[in-house]
Amino acid sequence: MTALIVLGAILLALVVAFILFYRHSRTPEWGDSEFRRSMLAMMVAIAPLWGMRYKEPHHELPTVSAPGSEQGPLPTRSADAPLPAGSADPPLPTGSADAPPGGAPPLDTR
Repeated sequence: MTALIVLGAILLALVVAFILFYRHSRTPEWGDSEFRRSMLAMMVAIAPLWGMRYKEPHHELPTVSAPGSEQGPLPTRSADAPLPAGSADPPLPTGSADAPPGGAPPLDTR
């Protein structure tokens, strides 16, 4: 019975320590602490023994781009729309009943 009380006390102490560490690790003081930096350095040194390798983050080169023009979309014309006056564009092909799909002329089957 005494062993269960001791194990329960140890488990409770571990849970409380984990909660306190978790809350502290989310503060700005943790990010600037020497302890965090020394633990990270130790993990970087020891981790290759278990196959883990530290990779430097890939830095993207900064790019500068100019804003695009404020033009609207280009006008389009459907097959049924009439041509504007003075336009030299030929009418769009609409196909025929004799033509196979794709608008090609019928095949000569002599």
